[in-house]
Amino acid sequence: MHLCPNIDYVERAWDDAKYGRPSTEPLLEMTVPTMYDPSLAPPGQHIMGIFLQYAPYSLRGPETWDDLREPFAERVLDVIAQYAPNIHSIIEHRQVLTPLDLERRFGITGGNFFHREMSLDQMFVMRPVPGWARYQTPIEGLYLCGSGTHPGGVMGAPGYNASRRILTQRSALD
Repeated sequence: MHLCPNIDYVERAWDDAKYGRPSTEPLLEMTVPTMYDPSLAPPGQHIMGIFLQYAPYSLRGPETWDDLREPFAERVLDVIAQYAPNIHSIIEHRQVLTPLDLERRFGITGGNFFHREMSLDQMFVMRPVPGWARYQTPIEGLYLCGSGTHPGGVMGAPGYNASRRILTQRSALD
């Protein structure tokens, strides 16, 4: 599910981040994996993952992500509450990871798990650089399979795609 009602909303979310502040109207991407696999939570309960675009790593002003983590989480829930009014009252546990938390906890530089910005010049056949988008590099036997490759993100798809490319090439050689 995406919460971004129109292009102006998306632009405002980006503008906030561009100017070094958490978005007042964040662009949210939400998944509820328990809709497909109820065994991930106790009966009658669900897990929701919320990813949001455009949270700046570097903040302008005196506040830090440690200061803003919980207020920003509340803002995110306020946005969801416009569509699901009971969201605040049904959450039993939450984990909030800011860009700084992603860097601290997982070593993801700048808290960007795409490794690079997902701008137009970094998508599809341009990711990570022109000519290397099919996972194979000019160095024989060296393949790219991390978040910096298409389609980006920490989800396993780049590794899956790279392994398929390797297997396809190996079977062509056999």
